[in-house]
Amino acid sequence: MFETIRWRCHVHTHDRRGAERVAGRLADRLDRALRIETYERYWKYPELAELRLISPLESVSSDAALLSVLQSAWRIATPWTLGAPGTDGEFSGVASVNTGSRFSVAGVEWMEFYVTDRR
Repeated sequence: MFETIRWRCHVHTHDRRGAERVAGRLADRLDRALRIETYERYWKYPELAELRLISPLESVSSDAALLSVLQSAWRIATPWTLGAPGTDGEFSGVASVNTGSRFSVAGVEWMEFYVTDRR
């Protein structure tokens, strides 16, 4: 069963409170809850923070999980680049300002999602 969506993103923020505000705006755009798993400064660009986020998915099949995740992801950014599906039904996608993606939430520069049915 596909239980969670793992998100990772780079956002412009000065502190954790700002990152929490960005995460809140992302959650408002999604049709599901969103929880911050980790927050840390991005080592390569100090003006960015890296957030790892988790949201529930609860889909039984990989087809249903992919459709649900893509419907959520397109509320945040367009377009997404999808990775090749893995052997365990896992899949991922990336959106980046550098490659022409547009984010509906201000301050987000880069974002990826990762879904698997492994625990």
